[in-house]
This record gives sequence, C-alpha cells and structure tokens, in this order.
Amino acid sequence: MGLKEALLKKGWAGHTISREETVERLNPLIRKLTELLFDYRYVVDHLSDQTIAAELDAALKTLRADIGKLSETVLSNGGIAYTGADLDPAAFNLGSDDDEMLFNLLDAEEAFQDMIEAEKEVEHQMRTRAILGVVAQNGRDRLVLLRTHTSRRRRPVKAQIGTADAS
Repeated sequence: MGLKEALLKKGWAGHTISREETVERLNPLIRKLTELLFDYRYVVDHLSDQTIAAELDAALKTLRADIGKLSETVLSNGGIAYTGADLDPAAFNLGSDDDEMLFNLLDAEEAFQDMIEAEKEVEHQMRTRAILGVVAQNGRDRLVLLRTHTSRRRRPVKAQIGTADAS
C-alpha cells in the first residue's frame, strides 16, 4: 500500500461526505443523546438505590458535553443543531422499579451505541470522526456502568402486545 492509499484510508484526503450530509447524520445522534439525557434524568430522579443514582447522575455531565460537541459540529458545518425543544421531559417514563428502569436505560443506551457504531462506515471529515469516536467511547463507558448495575438483577418480563387471540 502506498502513502497516498494509507492517507486516504485515514481520512486525511479524498472524498468525505458534504457539510449538509454531516448535519443530516449528526442531528439524529443529537436527538438520541437528548432523549438519553431525559431517560437518565428520569432514572436518577426515581431510582430507590441512591448510590447507583449518584453514579448515573455523574455520567450526565459527559453526556451533556457530548451533545454540545455534536451540536457545535453541526453549527460549524453550517447547520442548525437539534435542540430537543420538541421533547417533553414529563413524557419520559422508564418504569416504576429499579430493575425495570435500569434495564430500560440499558436498552436505550445500547440503541444509541448501535446508531453511533453505524457512523464508522461513513466517510466523515477527520474532526467529525474524532468527535464521534469520543462520543462512542463515552457511550461504551456508560454501558459498562449500566451492565455492572444490571448484571445481578433480573430483567423484568415485558407484556406482550398484540399476542391475544383474535377469536
């Protein structure tokens, strides 16, 4: 492999997505992170285990910073960053007991991880790629925290919707 190919694979030159495409790809991530922020707030406010609640609350500072980094990237690409103004914090309800809340939060965090992992396949600008890498790592760190706190718990059984016989 020549020097040019090595540099191109690293994203230093060559074709990357446009500024408009960057905005279109980052705003859904910002929305998901904003929803996660509300999810975490709900769990922190309603969890009976205050030790776990304090650990989750500490993770919110990084989550907010990640939203800010992605929003700044959208703005620097000439776009308007998603603000979450259309979301109602009262509409976020992750359950009524600790197990239910923690497993629902884990599921939401895993869904975010899936979204951000898909961005690795996109030819983002180097700066955007670096920011996405940091945001992804922060999400993985939150997943470790959640998996630690759910590892000895039982996942609540969810009600099956639409499985009743029609007869």
